[in-house]
Amino acid sequence: MLTLESIKKIVTHKVETIHLHETAQEAAKKMKHKDISSLLVVDESGVHVGIVTEKDLVSKVCIHNKNSTDVFVNEIMSSPLVSIEYKGTLEEAAKKMVDYKIQHLLVKNADTLVGILSTTDLSTYLRQNIDMDEVNASILESLMEQEKT
Repeated sequence: MLTLESIKKIVTHKVETIHLHETAQEAAKKMKHKDISSLLVVDESGVHVGIVTEKDLVSKVCIHNKNSTDVFVNEIMSSPLVSIEYKGTLEEAAKKMVDYKIQHLLVKNADTLVGILSTTDLSTYLRQNIDMDEVNASILESLMEQEKT
């Protein structure tokens, strides 16, 4: 069941970064080269200050017909970062993603970044591990309970 599973099972530990003064084009090239959908944005001190995603590139650069070499990451990144504790459950992670309307969630152990969790990671895990017969049975049971009231 989703509520019993830990984030530890599916977190991506390798996190790629980009400097906030690099261009959107450099971000896109790095994402393409690394085959990833997001980059954590760091400042001069190496502190994580935001995240830039493929969605940011499309919605803040491409559809506005901006030249990606003229747009800097700090102009299109999302901030502040949203995180969850490493010991948290997948249910808590999914709820946080829905509540904040985000697709990437930082995973921390105390104050130390240990990885990132994406909606793709979550959906892949669910597809591989959820027994749909059990889910369908729960839905039917819930509907039958509603009919009784």
